[in-house]
Amino acid sequence: YPERFDGFNLFDYSGEGWIAAKDLEWALQATGHVPISLKLTKEHLLISPTSQIDFRLFMAVVAHQMLECTEDQIKAAFRIFDKEGRGTIDSRELKHIMTVLGVQTDEDQVDDMIREVDTDGDGDIDFQEFVMMLKK
Repeated sequence: YPERFDGFNLFDYSGEGWIAAKDLEWALQATGHVPISLKLTKEHLLISPTSQIDFRLFMAVVAHQMLECTEDQIKAAFRIFDKEGRGTIDSRELKHIMTVLGVQTDEDQVDDMIREVDTDGDGDIDFQEFVMMLKK
């Protein structure tokens, strides 16, 4: 996931933590992501031509774009998060990912993020819950 942050930073010209909407397609391509139906994604996420896109919104765009991905591509993305290969993403892995992405979160915020999609109540995010999270 660091490659997403690097691609975002390439277009954060001011260093203030946002990119211009006009640079969104280029930033996605810089992360190795081929934009699919970007106009629909922008409409869905209410991104106007003058929007300033912070990293969280950028990641929402990436997630929305992933809906157009194949199951194999989604599984590959899940494996990036599932560092230990257990088939789940726990709070420690999610906190680490958020930190690497430059998003400061505390344990309560991470727990809330997991609780939002944790349908079986085990405290982790499995692949099906990950897919559900991407569809939100």
